[in-house]
Amino acid sequence: MRILRNERHIRWRSVVGKYAALSGLLVLLVGLVASFIKPEWVGVMLGCLTAGFVLTTIGGFYSDRYGGPLAHHEALAAALKGLDDRYTLLQYRLPADHVLVEPGGCTAFAVKPQGGKVSFEKDRWKHRERNKFFRQLVGQEPLAAPDYEAERQARKLSRWLAKQLPGVEVPVRGVIVFVNPDVELDVKESPLPAFYGKKVKSWLRGPGKLKPLTPEAQQALLGALGAVTEE
Repeated sequence: MRILRNERHIRWRSVVGKYAALSGLLVLLVGLVASFIKPEWVGVMLGCLTAGFVLTTIGGFYSDRYGGPLAHHEALAAALKGLDDRYTLLQYRLPADHVLVEPGGCTAFAVKPQGGKVSFEKDRWKHRERNKFFRQLVGQEPLAAPDYEAERQARKLSRWLAKQLPGVEVPVRGVIVFVNPDVELDVKESPLPAFYGKKVKSWLRGPGKLKPLTPEAQQALLGALGAVTEE
């Protein structure tokens, strides 16, 4: 499997995550010191508290997504490792963040780093995890509705391909991948395919394998992706 990434996109956001978090902690410390030195400086203290919280949250979000141990681009690539060279993983180069180009079309992934228990029951996603509130307080993204996220990514990619390849029909689907090794999944009723990371590869090779496109359609797809795959 080839992996092509927008390294500048990843590197810049990793830096933002690192320094926004550090700046947030520094601002919170300034507010704490000010409250001891000048208790009457309530406005300064509240301002530091607000700014520090915002910076820490932004830093945590970007750090988790781009630079943490479960950075989305690295965790997904690890889950797909072993696919042959007929597959190409494009990350942050297309309208959808993570796209696997296959002989039969494209798969847009919604990558979820949550641990704990994740379930889908009665049309609702549920997530239970120890210290979940505090994790989200410092920037961990909520689970929300990963099926909607994956569908949105797939729609964006479909619209882009329709403009690039008028008259060529390329199957595009959305898939949810959970990459945290500590996650427990009960998602059999999920409206979209949802897997723990290590299981998605066998699905792509088996039940989820797409019917190969015609040679002409494959060539057209590769041609449309040519501009975004050039280093």
